[in-house]
Amino acid sequence: MGTAPTELFVAAVIAASMAALFVVLGLSLDVARWRARRRRDRIHATLARVLLADEAGAEAAGERLARHRPATIIPLIQRLAADLDGEAMERLRALVASAALDRHIRGRVRSRRWRRRAQGAGLASLLPHGDPARTALLDDPHPLVRARCAEALASVDAGACAPRLVELLDDEVDAGKFAAQGALIHAGALAVDTLAEYLENGNDDGVRWALEVAANTPDPKLIPGIRRHLDGPDPERRAIATRALAIWADGVAELRGQLEDDDPQVRAAAADAVALAGAEELAANVGRLLGDRSWIVRERAGRSLASMGPTGVMTLRIHLDDEDDYARDMARQVLDTLGVVHASAKVA
Repeated sequence: MGTAPTELFVAAVIAASMAALFVVLGLSLDVARWRARRRRDRIHATLARVLLADEAGAEAAGERLARHRPATIIPLIQRLAADLDGEAMERLRALVASAALDRHIRGRVRSRRWRRRAQGAGLASLLPHGDPARTALLDDPHPLVRARCAEALASVDAGACAPRLVELLDDEVDAGKFAAQGALIHAGALAVDTLAEYLENGNDDGVRWALEVAANTPDPKLIPGIRRHLDGPDPERRAIATRALAIWADGVAELRGQLEDDDPQVRAAAADAVALAGAEELAANVGRLLGDRSWIVRERAGRSLASMGPTGVMTLRIHLDDEDDYARDMARQVLDTLGVVHASAKVA
């Protein structure tokens, strides 16, 4: 008879002990998280002084930061490396050298695990100028590591590696192509000669991506390469080359011909390019596209005319009496939209 109360007492003691243990563990974890957060906040504040304080304050802050474990500092500077340039980037590079973090970065660059190499690619620009490890991962066997390396390149490295970046425009994955595009645009004039040569002689799939780079790189050396693809057999290339013409004043005459291209995506691109170039002298040519058989061409033509101010509005009004149903409907639709916009502007 006395066994049952004893068992109940033992069970109650065990339950109370477990509850107390859970409370103690919970409190310990909370204290540990609080301490980690405090430590992280202090490191962030010290890192901010490294980047923003005067030279003496930055040097002292760098010495304090160097006392922390590399595994604590590296994730913080990795998030910063992609967003900094100029003096702030040089200070971060100096911190890497003074805290002997370069050894850890090279270790990631040489790692057998692709995820760690991808981390190393994002940090490699913090190594000293001229260090081959800064660009070594452009030839990595894993496509995402190649992409991360291209994405993180400093402009001077992107310029020096322009031939390799042009090759990456034909990479097996789109991530590599996008990263190579961004790096070439970031390199600017340093990559123009390589890009121009590729546009004038290349014929692989990477040309499409190169034309988009050219559309964002206003250098006259690229014009011959762009023009080469205006009448090529690939309509997608013709469309991209047509949009690229928008940044060149002397490309307006060629836009006239692109507005009459056999392919609707090229005609639509030409209408966009006319709007971007502000070429009001082509308003009548764009107006004729309001009656195009392709809806996307009609829509882009209407949008282009809407961007031209009074010239575009006048052209749209002319087409309200067009014999073509499509042209009348699109002109009316765009004018109605402009009327709503104007009314809203007056109310505001």
